[in-house]
Amino acid sequence: MGGARERLSRAWRRLKPLAPVAVIAGLLGLLPFTTCLVKLLFHVPCPGCGMTRASLALLRGDLRASLAWHPVAAPAAVDLAVATTLALTLPEGDPRWERFVRASTATLGIALFVAWALRFVGVLPMV
Repeated sequence: MGGARERLSRAWRRLKPLAPVAVIAGLLGLLPFTTCLVKLLFHVPCPGCGMTRASLALLRGDLRASLAWHPVAAPAAVDLAVATTLALTLPEGDPRWERFVRASTATLGIALFVAWALRFVGVLPMV
């Protein structure tokens, strides 16, 4: 059994690839205008358009606004909580971590594109 310091170090190694994404998204979320290149160039939202605003709404506790901005933000937040728990608890080299990362990435990727497609057919609002 590893100590708390070892678990935190292992979790940081596992979750470190998410840090730049979180910092950049957080900074972009502070800007009062769109920063999405797809939206700026082609005048259509990208699969992730609204995700930063949806995540910020979740942080404020406003689930309704979060779902309106992007319906994948709430499941992504749950996924992040599960990833953090697994990163802290699974031992080094445990194959369940790699399986989780692959399944999580694939599932969230598919969900992003399904939500994107639903915007184009009018089921979800354009952001």
